[in-house]
Amino acid sequence: MGKSRSSVLISLVLLTLSTHGHSAEVKVGVGKSGQATIWITGEIVPGDADKFLQSVRQANDSGKFVANVRLDSPGGNLLEGVKIADAIRFGKTSTNVGKTAVCASACFLMFAAGSTKNAGYGAQVGVHGASGENGEETAASGAATVSMAKIGKELGVPAAIIGRMVVTSSQDMVWLSPQELQSMGVTMMGRPSQVTPPVANLQQTPPNAPLSLSSSGSGVTASRTSKPDTAPTWAEMVNKAMDRSASQNNGKPLLHRSCQPELKVCNIGLSYVDNQGKVAFLKTVEDMNGKVIVREACTLNEFKDVRICVDWDTGISHRDMKDSSGTWSKVADQ
Repeated sequence: MGKSRSSVLISLVLLTLSTHGHSAEVKVGVGKSGQATIWITGEIVPGDADKFLQSVRQANDSGKFVANVRLDSPGGNLLEGVKIADAIRFGKTSTNVGKTAVCASACFLMFAAGSTKNAGYGAQVGVHGASGENGEETAASGAATVSMAKIGKELGVPAAIIGRMVVTSSQDMVWLSPQELQSMGVTMMGRPSQVTPPVANLQQTPPNAPLSLSSSGSGVTASRTSKPDTAPTWAEMVNKAMDRSASQNNGKPLLHRSCQPELKVCNIGLSYVDNQGKVAFLKTVEDMNGKVIVREACTLNEFKDVRICVDWDTGISHRDMKDSSGTWSKVADQ
């Protein structure tokens, strides 16, 4: 492990990617081929990387090569996940997520580290940003999310998936499609399933008065809905917009980040062109500690000097205008 990776690991201490739970179960089995498989099931907590390495040593000491790691984990402690991912990559071990299994957050890095990667149709593989030990989003968790993105890039994860990871709150989850998994070299196993599977209990409940997201062709439209139980999450909105933006920009989503020191906030935008030919974008505003304070869906007029934005969490809309210096200000409707 080089110096750059060591500094990344130091920054990940105590950061998590899921809710707290019991230690993961790590067990070893030997198949007919004589090669060993390690199963990792449950949430990743401190000490699980040592358990994994011990299992590898035991298999090797008995003359068995660990050929495969089977994963079924909602994620957990990020440092432990990165350590396990490093061990998987060093051992040139394959990874597998079964058709009824979940592999999300920290588990995703472990899965991506496989020398070959397999997932069953119906498997739920998800990504999102990091959070602090108590689930809060802080400056440290923001830095950890950036570190995750760097590690993902080292593991060959496509930029589009890394983009989803970076812009998705730790309170949301983006579930990757079979096509997205295949884009990172995953071999899909079994029979395709085009029926939406039950969502794992990692998915957060949408807030009151959320936005609905409809898709017409390849377009994305945000609007108010009175049925929060059927509304998509912010992560699903980002997912659709990311696909739209990537298709319009040679496979690379159009992401922007700018900070306003005078307001002590930073803005992250994901831009695309809607079906009416207008520029639209999803906007996240973070405070100095990396905590998300505003999430909006906006559309610009044809001159790009007036925009209408809808707050995803409250459903309240507002109109902004841009002056000659390029500064945006809220204006009241007449």
